[in-house]
Amino acid sequence: PSINGDSSVKSTENQSWLSQYNAQRVSLKLQALGVESEAANEVGKIVQDYVLARITRRRIRKFLQERDAMWESGIAVSDDRSGINENISFAAASKFDIDAVISVMTEYGLTGTDIAAVLSHTPSLAMIMARTVSENETTTGRKSFTLQDTLDKAFVGLLGDTLKLRRYDARKVLRSCPGLLTSKGSASAEQVVKLMVSLGSSTSSIARDKSSLPTLLSRSPALIFRLVAFLSSAQLKIPLDAIGPILRQKQSAEMLNAVAPMRSPVTLGGQDEKITANNSTNTDTTSDVLSYLKVDDTMRQQKIEEGYRSMEAVADVLRRNAGIRDFRKILSSYPHVFFVNITNVVSVTNYLREEVGMTKEDLAKTIQTFPTLLDSDVAKISSIIDFLISIEVNEDDLPSILRSFPATLTLDVDKNMVPVVEFLRGIGVRNIGRFVTRLPPVLGYSVDDDLRPKWEFLKEVSQFDYFEVTRFPAYFSYPLERVIKMRYDYLRDRKQIPIQLVRVDDVLRFGDRDFATEIALDDDNGAAFAKFVEERSCSMKSLMRNRRNRNKRPKKTN
Repeated sequence: PSINGDSSVKSTENQSWLSQYNAQRVSLKLQALGVESEAANEVGKIVQDYVLARITRRRIRKFLQERDAMWESGIAVSDDRSGINENISFAAASKFDIDAVISVMTEYGLTGTDIAAVLSHTPSLAMIMARTVSENETTTGRKSFTLQDTLDKAFVGLLGDTLKLRRYDARKVLRSCPGLLTSKGSASAEQVVKLMVSLGSSTSSIARDKSSLPTLLSRSPALIFRLVAFLSSAQLKIPLDAIGPILRQKQSAEMLNAVAPMRSPVTLGGQDEKITANNSTNTDTTSDVLSYLKVDDTMRQQKIEEGYRSMEAVADVLRRNAGIRDFRKILSSYPHVFFVNITNVVSVTNYLREEVGMTKEDLAKTIQTFPTLLDSDVAKISSIIDFLISIEVNEDDLPSILRSFPATLTLDVDKNMVPVVEFLRGIGVRNIGRFVTRLPPVLGYSVDDDLRPKWEFLKEVSQFDYFEVTRFPAYFSYPLERVIKMRYDYLRDRKQIPIQLVRVDDVLRFGDRDFATEIALDDDNGAAFAKFVEERSCSMKSLMRNRRNRNKRPKKTN
């Protein structure tokens, strides 16, 4: 229904103040600020629906209060429901001015697009007092918050002065942060920032991730504090100064959504339309409004309690089955761990202990290093173990291999492991099991990108390539361009050393300074080799840049 056509608006004054929220009028105001007509029309309807719903709820509450007072005093309640349609007082109506609201926002540097986004997710701002005036003081001494107050507190103070956001970035946050310009929302966001700082996050690190900042500022500080209490409890033992960085990372969104969810938008959406379309004198509408207002909080609380039950259950299994005592490292790399299927967690930990022979200490280190393992399918893990045994990896070596390189259990046998084994056999490696035991990550290397290019280079610089690679399998773990070629080129081009006679492990197993002094026999504590590496690196970067530029040039057409 249109506001101008609302039959409940009786007085001329009341109709005048209420008509300013007409969807078409709001839309025209936004279009004048450069907002596209379709978007402006949508925002206008949102604002109009919110105002209608708010007025309807106000009338219902007033009617119920008066009815209850009459019941308590023993006065008979009339069947007349006209009181529910009473208009708002002129004094109260004079506080509402959407033109002033839009004007204040523009004075603070917000564009039409910014204002449209803000009114879309927080239409209650359309009915907030716009400017701070001395008459704001009430008889109770309480000061009414105005839009100017919240802009100063949230936009200028929090986003600008505290988080040091550029004006452009601060406006982006406002556009996607529901409620930030309300008195409660600005105070809540300020508390969230203070809490995160106390937990080890700097204001610059909080502001750095601008995409997730609006979501963080929209969360309840009380719910975040409850999560902090849980994470720092004796069950998980996460230090307070480590919790802030954990909560700030994008991967923690699932955990925060589970136990510190944001509230639904202020408007009631379709329910608003249903309520305003109904006859406001119908007492059934009263229960519609009240039940709708309660159901969101009830469902939200249920979701929070379910989230904590899930986290507690997973933590308990990891303590009992895997001997995990400190969850800091796990949550820092994989916050999703608390929401992994608990049955799968039990299956994975039991299999690794009972079938593979890993101790609790082995399992704890493995999971802390590679917590995504808990998401793996036990059948797939079993197939990998069977494959390792089939290539003659000693079963007694499996726990140490998996403890040091748990990512092995996430590889694909056919796509990753089989091609590597075939390549190793092709270059003459006979004892594949021993080779893999000495270099477990080799099963995850790419044959075309890693193994074959390194093998071809080794054949060029070593007379005993097969002997060298079987004696020193770790050769395949070093970067080809940055380490292997760099050192061999230095020995050959700068030091004039016959590289075919130098053992591969001598060339690679030392750090840069020890390589320069022990193998290249430099007496400058590695300065010459460091300069060579820098020059070669700059040359390689320049070559790659030129190659990329050539690829970007449009091809000539005949």
